[in-house]
Amino acid sequence: MFAARIALTALAVPLVLALAAPASAGAGPGSLPPEDVAFIDRVVAAQMAEQGLPGVTVSIRAPGKGTFLRSYGTSDISTGRPLRPRDHYRIASVTKTFVATAILRLADRGRLSLDDRLSKYVAGVPSGDTITIRQLLGMRAGVFDWLDDPQFIAAYNADPLLPGWQPEDVIGVLQRNADKAQPPGQTPAVYSDSNYILLGLIIERVTRRSAERYIERKVVRPLGLRETTFPTVTTLPPPFSHGYDDTLGTVRDVTVQSVSVPWTAGAMVSTVPDMTRYARLLARGALLSPETQAERLAFSPLNTGGPPSPFFVGYGLGMTKIGAWIGHDGSIFGYSDFVFHLPSARATIVVMVNRAGSTDVPATATWFAIAQHLYPDSFPPP
Repeated sequence: MFAARIALTALAVPLVLALAAPASAGAGPGSLPPEDVAFIDRVVAAQMAEQGLPGVTVSIRAPGKGTFLRSYGTSDISTGRPLRPRDHYRIASVTKTFVATAILRLADRGRLSLDDRLSKYVAGVPSGDTITIRQLLGMRAGVFDWLDDPQFIAAYNADPLLPGWQPEDVIGVLQRNADKAQPPGQTPAVYSDSNYILLGLIIERVTRRSAERYIERKVVRPLGLRETTFPTVTTLPPPFSHGYDDTLGTVRDVTVQSVSVPWTAGAMVSTVPDMTRYARLLARGALLSPETQAERLAFSPLNTGGPPSPFFVGYGLGMTKIGAWIGHDGSIFGYSDFVFHLPSARATIVVMVNRAGSTDVPATATWFAIAQHLYPDSFPPP
């Protein structure tokens, strides 16, 4: 739920003639050429119509081509308030990149080893004596995804606040699904949100601080991200976009929701401009030693759960690679985003939508259409 379980084939986007009215636009010196802007407008209009999206924000930094920042549609269906570029939203699994950076910084400082066994820090996890921190980071630990547990997901879908839930409760779900775990170390990587809950618990054991505060103080602040937080409350800082979910068949406002459930797998909050700045910092290995960043960028093929991809899709240490792009995507109740950087062109494309549920990552088609239009050679065959 917090991540990219997306079919990366058949991503052609049908275009429509009617344009979604932009609520806010980036224009002026350095902006994208009009023909590119018109293309983006058409793509967004098509996706909003096809998926019933209340709002979409697109941000582009493309050296040699221009910049773009525009929001479309509404942030609040009940009032009709326009979506704005600086609205806060839940970044979902992009949270994992921050968690991985925190773990890798601890490794750089000798406070843990990536080859440490999970059981050294967290007890009770099936195969915890053989699973390593490196495998957790790289989605190669074989850990069952607690979001696939029918008992849990039924309760979470019914009430996104899920009162009383604590991150440690994931361990009980893993224990009752021990027969569904896979042997650690296998390739391709298999996405499991449980890995990053366990990494959050490791951060707390090693630092003796809450994962939220440690990540804010040691990762977010040093990166200069002023609009990014790791909340401990169910509400969003103003201004914010409402989020909408259709998991139960009807659209509901799920802006207020648990942060204890997604926690270090997906609970952080930011804005599209902050994520645009962050994507480049993440790709460059900010806060990490060059050696550790090189390990981070050793991507294993990622099992996407669908047909073979026409281009490489892989997972490193808390980062995804799609074609030549690196970054992460995410989806959570009410929000979906793609946050990716293309190192060869020093380009960044970020897309956020304020609806998620029956479609895992609604931002997918919009992001791909724009990336393929601006950088058609960035998706070479694997």
